[in-house]
Amino acid sequence: HATGNCDRTGCSVPRVSQHRLERMSSLRNAVRRRPYKERAQPKVRESFGLLEKHKDYKLRAKDYNSKQKRLKSLKEKAAQRNPEEFYYGMVRSKTKDGVHKGETAIKPMPPRVMRVIKAQDSLYLASKRTSEGHKIERLRASLHDMEPNAGGTHTLFVEDEAEAEAFDMATHFDTAPELAHRRFNRIRTATLATETVKVPKEVRALAEANDGGRALDKWLGGVERQQRAAYTQLEQRVGRKAKIGAQVDHLEQQRALMGNGAKKKRTVTTTTRAGEDGAAGQVQKRAVYKWKTERKR
Repeated sequence: HATGNCDRTGCSVPRVSQHRLERMSSLRNAVRRRPYKERAQPKVRESFGLLEKHKDYKLRAKDYNSKQKRLKSLKEKAAQRNPEEFYYGMVRSKTKDGVHKGETAIKPMPPRVMRVIKAQDSLYLASKRTSEGHKIERLRASLHDMEPNAGGTHTLFVEDEAEAEAFDMATHFDTAPELAHRRFNRIRTATLATETVKVPKEVRALAEANDGGRALDKWLGGVERQQRAAYTQLEQRVGRKAKIGAQVDHLEQQRALMGNGAKKKRTVTTTTRAGEDGAAGQVQKRAVYKWKTERKR
C-alpha cells in the first residue's frame, strides 16, 4: 500500500518499482486457484445432446442472422420485381420440385458425330504411336544390346598356341588397353590421337593432376550411367507405345460397336509379356466381340 501527498493541485502517487511488480505477479501465480470447469448437461437432459456453450451460441446466431439477411434481400427483390421483365434464359430454364434448373445439361451427341470424333482421336493416337516407334528404332540403333548386362561371347581364332598366348586385345581392336574389355564404344587409337573426346570437368581435373586411373574410372562410370539411362528410356517408350496401341484398339472397338449388325460378346484371358502394359506374366481379361456373318449382295 502506498500513500501520496495531496495539495491544492492534486495528489501525487509514488511510483512502484518493476521489481516489486514482478514479485507481486509471482506471488499471484503461487496461490492455488480453482481450475476452470464448464458446466455439463444435466442427467435428465442427456437425451438433448451436449449443453450449448456461449461460443456455440455465437456460431449458431451468426449463421441464423446471415440466412435471415439473405431471405430479407430476396423478399425485397421479389417485391420490387418488374412484372414485364423478360430474359431468354426464362424460356430455356424451368423449375422442377422447387429447384431452378437452367440449360446446363450436356445433350448427348448423335452416334454419327461420336463415330467421327472417335475416328479423329484414333488417328491422333495412331500418329503418336508411329512417332514413338520411330524414337524406339533410333534408340535401338544407338544401343548394341537390349539388356545392359546381356551375356554373349566373341570368339577369335588364331593360327597356333604361341599366337594365342601373345594375343593382345587392345592391339587387335586398335583401342586403348583400358577400353579393350568393353563391348561397346571402343574408341580407336587413331580417333583418340586426332579428335578431341569430350570429358567432364572433374575427369579433366583428375587427368591434369596426374591421376589417370581415377580419371578413367570416373569417365567410364559416367558412360555407364548414360547407357543405363538410355536403356531405361527405351523401356519406358516401349511401354508407352503399348499403352497407346491399347487405346487405339479400344477406340476402334467402340467405333465398330456403334455400327449396325448383330454381335456377341466374349471374354478372352491373356498373359502380358515383357515390355507390354503391366508386369510380365500378369493375367488380363479383355472383351472381344464377334459379329454375325452377313451375306452381301
